[in-house]
Amino acid sequence: MHKNLPFFAAVSFLAGLAAASPSRAAEVNVPAATGGADVTVYNGEFAMVRERRNFYLPAASAQLAFTGVSGQMQPETALLEVMKGDPIKVSEQAFSVDVISPSSLLARSVGQEVSIFTTIPATGRDAIVRARVLSVSEGVVLDIGGKIHTSIPGRIVFDSLPPGLRATPTLLMNVTGRAGQDAEAEFSYLTGGLTWRADYVMQYDSEAARMDLTAWATITNTTGVDFKDAKVTLVAGDVNRVGPLGPPRPMRMLEAKAMAASAPPMADGVTEQALEASHIYAMGRPTTLADKETRQLALLNGQGIAVRRELIVRNDQLHIYSTTLRGQTQDSRAAVELIFRNDASAKLGAPLPAGTMRVYGLDDQGGSQFLGESAIDHAATGSEVRVKLGRDFDVPVTREQMTFVRASDTITVSVWKITVQNAKPRPIKVRVIEPMPESWEITKESHPHKAGNAATAEWLLDVPAKGQTVLEYNVKSVF
Repeated sequence: MHKNLPFFAAVSFLAGLAAASPSRAAEVNVPAATGGADVTVYNGEFAMVRERRNFYLPAASAQLAFTGVSGQMQPETALLEVMKGDPIKVSEQAFSVDVISPSSLLARSVGQEVSIFTTIPATGRDAIVRARVLSVSEGVVLDIGGKIHTSIPGRIVFDSLPPGLRATPTLLMNVTGRAGQDAEAEFSYLTGGLTWRADYVMQYDSEAARMDLTAWATITNTTGVDFKDAKVTLVAGDVNRVGPLGPPRPMRMLEAKAMAASAPPMADGVTEQALEASHIYAMGRPTTLADKETRQLALLNGQGIAVRRELIVRNDQLHIYSTTLRGQTQDSRAAVELIFRNDASAKLGAPLPAGTMRVYGLDDQGGSQFLGESAIDHAATGSEVRVKLGRDFDVPVTREQMTFVRASDTITVSVWKITVQNAKPRPIKVRVIEPMPESWEITKESHPHKAGNAATAEWLLDVPAKGQTVLEYNVKSVF
């Protein structure tokens, strides 16, 4: 009885396979760049790759085969610019992503004959039979000696490499130019499979109301290709993908020196500059972005940054002013937020890309403890950054609607009671932020409010140690 071997583990090639499929006479292999590529990674989960490639053009017309490219490249964005040599014109291009694999070999062999090698248990020798591949759509179907087989009774050996298959994704360009020239060209394209995000580590000193901040650029490569010794640039911002996207403007040395002198606390060698609606960060040293790898590069290091802690009670439900909720209470706890200014006076002052801020603090024994994490949006220089840590165990809050009157179809009057408790051995301040409808008026209140903006009212409450503070307010709402 023949032993059925697993399909994907059983495919093998004849010894002369590599020589069985000659290249086209006019095809010129353009080898991967020997120097590092320029890789610009955008927030939108795509990247621009720029490489210098050297090749010889033997005839006036040829097909250039660019290997070592990303398997997720967008071929319509490919651009070839001759830097040294006579001009070369591109008339046609195609992106071949059908690479050699057991499944692609079988798919290209439908209707063709292959050899099936099976091992005879008694002798250990191989028996060889010929088979015709009938289908691979929902499993392999073979014709062996006029009998139809739906499993593979051995390992498959192909007579030759089917045309059109390549070892790696390849961009093919049909070009014309001066025959017999050595050309040096810049080859660039956009690709998916390269992403980056900012990851922040905050070490928070609650006693000193200061923090140390480290920012990492976390880059993930799933393009199918390694970018060795790449010059990496990161772009933070929302780039419009409609229309052609040009390469980022190179940073001149004068600009880099001027920015370094005004010193936001960028990591060693990292320079930052504004580019149209975005900010770009040029990494100081070449790095290798290996396929299927996530790598972190230091982006920023700030020390002794001023930070304040706030306890926030925030209600985000506008419907409470348009319906009766008598007899119902809403229980919650005050949210803990850390706030800092992103400016030079706070020992910071660099555009902060959107990312995740993770906060650590010290316990009474001096051990580091994780306090929480929060997503932050892009933070421009001079803006205020809020980091949400969670809810304070010791500050429970109860909200209750005391009365509700519908004065007309569009006007309601309601009375609200908010009780803030403090189980801590020290007094605290709690900021209460209430959303308001389009038109509103507070007619009576136990504590004075201030208008946070046109759509909110705010109260800053002093809550005694081991005690509580009650806020009551009457509001007339117009919908």
